[in-house]
Amino acid sequence: MDTLLKTLVSKGILSPSEAESIAKETQTAAASEKMAAQKTPDEKGSELPGWIKNTKFKGDLRLRYESKDLEKEDHTRERARFRLRLGAETKIADTITAGFGFATAMPSTSSDRSGGDPRSGNFTLQDSFSKKNLWVDYAYARWTPVQQFSITGGKFANPFWQPSDMLISADINPEGAAIKLEGNVADNFGLFFNGGIFVLDEREKGSDPLMYALQAGFKWNITKDVFFRFAPAYYTFTQLKGNTVLEWVSGKDQGTTNTTTGTYPNKHYVYDYNVMNLGGELGFNTPFGLTAIPYLGIFGGYAHNSDPSDNTDAYLVGFALGHRDVKKFCDWSIEYTYRKMEKDAWLDVFPDSSFYSGKTNVKGHRAKLLFGLAKNTAFGFNYYNTRNIIGDKRVENIYQGDLIFKF
Repeated sequence: MDTLLKTLVSKGILSPSEAESIAKETQTAAASEKMAAQKTPDEKGSELPGWIKNTKFKGDLRLRYESKDLEKEDHTRERARFRLRLGAETKIADTITAGFGFATAMPSTSSDRSGGDPRSGNFTLQDSFSKKNLWVDYAYARWTPVQQFSITGGKFANPFWQPSDMLISADINPEGAAIKLEGNVADNFGLFFNGGIFVLDEREKGSDPLMYALQAGFKWNITKDVFFRFAPAYYTFTQLKGNTVLEWVSGKDQGTTNTTTGTYPNKHYVYDYNVMNLGGELGFNTPFGLTAIPYLGIFGGYAHNSDPSDNTDAYLVGFALGHRDVKKFCDWSIEYTYRKMEKDAWLDVFPDSSFYSGKTNVKGHRAKLLFGLAKNTAFGFNYYNTRNIIGDKRVENIYQGDLIFKF
């Protein structure tokens, strides 16, 4: 190497200083290689395996105070709660990814079931410092042969885009298989398609109830600061009509299927559920040139069950203002929605469990505030004002104050 460098200097190809720099870099690289070659087998074995290096870990902790007041009752229910979630995702091959996660949840109180509440990770502080349950929240494998297409199987996050959780609570992770296809047909116009087959329950006799879902939509970037997204979806269910209702009982407040039309006390469905759903969002970055407002979104959704003759519609309208993701100090967001869901518009085992205990036959308001206190730390406040559409129309007010930590 020294001879080669001297020759290049003599021919004027390198300057003396450049040759000296190259010589030093070569010596450093040679020393590193020598040290690596001298490592013992134990030292070489202590290096992290490749799959760990390809793994991403994440989690969050939410501490909550909740106050719940039902009109004309002489007491208010107050409770302290927390939610803990831990998860990991790893790339095990060029086209294959696997993930798993754990979360707290109240356990089932039903004698013939075991598991955690599917639509809430909250755990109430109670029972004289008893240890709390941690459940498998999701476990999946995903095959992505090309960037625009993927197939996922197992238990995973809801793959269907929705402008809000009117139909399916954000805490629900469905079980089954799903496909996703997306791509741009122009620089400012993209299409996407989602499809899925989901298992709702396992029955010893007869066929299992399933949900089939299809969604096709687009996102149109009208300008660099304005976009419009729209997606119709169709949900159809098997083995519901004439069969026992899908029931989930989790804690004293958890809603059951008592609001769904059925022949009681046997609790059998008298309708099928074939639901058309429409969702749309119009978004503005720094609306009207106001840099103090990073984002404004106006959104809505509508659902209709085609089988019954009445009480079959649901809709939601709302807006979001502020940062789309609150990550650091002084980031903020505000959201308001109004929704109305008639009795048989949708299965009542899926909606937000804080919205009148997750039942159907309800309407009302929800307001949310999120403010960043520090990096990955935020304060949140939620307010629900809800009531039944038919029957007992007492107003229920819920106040929730949160401290959220992400890691």
